[in-house]
Amino acid sequence: MKKYILPIVALALLTGCGKVSDVKDTDKPINIVSGTVEGTTRDISTTDTEATTDDDTVSGTTTKTAGNKVSGTTTTAKAGSKKSAVTRANGGSGGVYGTTRAVPVAPKSTTKTKATTAATTTQPATQAPKADFEDCSTISFGISENTSNKIDVSRQYNDGKARSYQVLSADTSGIQEAIKKDPSKTVNDFVIKNDLDFDGYPDIFIIEKPDELNKTGKYYRYDHETGNYQAWQELNGIHFELNGNAELKQLKTTEQKEDGGYEEKIYVWNEQKQLVILKYTHKYKSGDSFLIDYVDYDNNGAEILRETRDENGSLVGGNNEETKS
Repeated sequence: MKKYILPIVALALLTGCGKVSDVKDTDKPINIVSGTVEGTTRDISTTDTEATTDDDTVSGTTTKTAGNKVSGTTTTAKAGSKKSAVTRANGGSGGVYGTTRAVPVAPKSTTKTKATTAATTTQPATQAPKADFEDCSTISFGISENTSNKIDVSRQYNDGKARSYQVLSADTSGIQEAIKKDPSKTVNDFVIKNDLDFDGYPDIFIIEKPDELNKTGKYYRYDHETGNYQAWQELNGIHFELNGNAELKQLKTTEQKEDGGYEEKIYVWNEQKQLVILKYTHKYKSGDSFLIDYVDYDNNGAEILRETRDENGSLVGGNNEETKS
């Protein structure tokens, strides 16, 4: 009997050694030493943070442990930092591997934007060159390139440049022919300047036929308010060249005859600004000698005296008395 009891006991003991009892983590003893938690702990994750500012870069390490206080250094970016922080996450189990970047936050702009004005500043218009109409010294004349029967009028402006500003009608065939014969002459030699209305400004007489005996042409009166020349009807009726006497305020024209005689007329401007004849002298051939008729007029152009004299000044014939009004 004893022989079988020992093997049975040994078998029972072997059977009891194979049994495993479940032990919960909460059943383990927990010892606290110097504020450190012992027992099962979670993996530790370490995060390095860099914050870049305009002046320098401050870095530090923040360590978090489950169930523990946070120890280490916390880094705070300076106010006004222009760059976003770059976060690198390294760690053990459950950690993030590689590099992650936080979404950058757009910094507030401190630059003031100037408002754009819709209206454009208007630049002052460039003023057109002007001429001094009181000054006739720079006026010159030339043959128009477009037609031979026109005279170009030019003058100097306040920018120092001469410009053509008016065209006058005139027969220029005689002028061009005269210039061909004498290339030293210009159109200006055939435009006579003379103050014929005694207003202080020179008017012009354009010589259309520069005949050696008599010069005929067209008259233009100068208007100092506009700077232009105006066709002169009163003087163009005379047709011949006039010479002005500023002291007596008289105009005189002389038409030469081929036989040596002539007709001379003296004009004045009356109070109504009308041109009237004041004196008329006619020298003409009579036989082998010359006789001269003298006729005087009043300011209205009415004849008041007529007489005839010979070349020696002696009275001839019956035209020797004052005309009765």
